[in-house]
Amino acid sequence: MTKTLPFASAFFDLIFHPVSNCYVEDVYHVWNECFRILKPGGVLLAGMDNGISYLFDEEEPLKVVNKLPFNPLKDPELFKKSVENNDGIQFSHTLEEQIGGQIKAGFILTGLYEDHNSIDDYYPSFIATRAIKP
Repeated sequence: MTKTLPFASAFFDLIFHPVSNCYVEDVYHVWNECFRILKPGGVLLAGMDNGISYLFDEEEPLKVVNKLPFNPLKDPELFKKSVENNDGIQFSHTLEEQIGGQIKAGFILTGLYEDHNSIDDYYPSFIATRAIKP
């Protein structure tokens, strides 16, 4: 996802982008590539983690232990903990990066949805958007 995708420009009618930006430090590149490979009138359905879960301790879900944005490449202690817990290297992103990034890439946002997972009964932690390429 950090490289130019191996598809021609204006190739797809639909992109389904599941929650995966948490594994990419620069989401602007992702949105720009999605815009490039979609045909005019094409639809981007994107799922995103809104980042709030990165604030909290996994054992005590309401105990704040991290700052946002969560970036273990900029914090050696977070990096060490991520490796020790076999979490992979994950990143939180702001809504400005996630939703604003789609708009900045040229998309027109036509839908926004929120959802919960099993550990976050107190707040929605996922967002899904529907956007079109004009």
